Amino acid sequence: MSNAWDQRYATHPSVYGTLPNVFLASQLALRTPGTIYLPCDGEGRNGVWAAEQGWRVRTFDASEVGIQKSHALAAQRGVAIQAVVGDAMTVEPHEQFDVVALVFAHMPHAIRADFHRRAWTWVKPGGLLLAEGFHKDQLGLTSGGPKEIDMLFSETTIPDDLGDEAQVLWCARCEQVLDEGPFHQGFGITCQWVIGKPNA
Repeated sequence: MSNAWDQRYATHPSVYGTLPNVFLASQLALRTPGTIYLPCDGEGRNGVWAAEQGWRVRTFDASEVGIQKSHALAAQRGVAIQAVVGDAMTVEPHEQFDVVALVFAHMPHAIRADFHRRAWTWVKPGGLLLAEGFHKDQLGLTSGGPKEIDMLFSETTIPDDLGDEAQVLWCARCEQVLDEGPFHQGFGITCQWVIGKPNA
């Protein structure tokens, strides 16, 4: 997968734009900046924006090109982020975070639930998991996302993967017009979640 993403990120100046994901930005705007972890952050648009808002940001992505572009964007905007090349199923941040945000972090069905459970362990007690991904109803639309239905979401996908401990504070099926670089353009259907982890 990393080779395909390396090629995509190397071929286009900004695959998903340089502005943050709208859902992520709207959620972080409601909260006091703290620590945030952004798995699969691509070229860094979300991590760099969060750093500009005062968050202490760590990210990873499987693409070395994406991480290089993340560092370049952070330097251009005068902020610091800790961004590393990493595999979603083996990376170990060795800390927990106030917020973990999964923005279009689609995984093959065989590892999806395990990835979500790994991401849940990175959330501090009392912290939040924020997520947005393409809904199963996105299949057949041209605005982005995987072309395999098993990699898409329903409203219950992430809560079912996490189990009873997860407190779903917000869940919505969203029809929206996407404008996130050349690969997320036009009418799309996504799922959004805000999931709270109980205090220990």
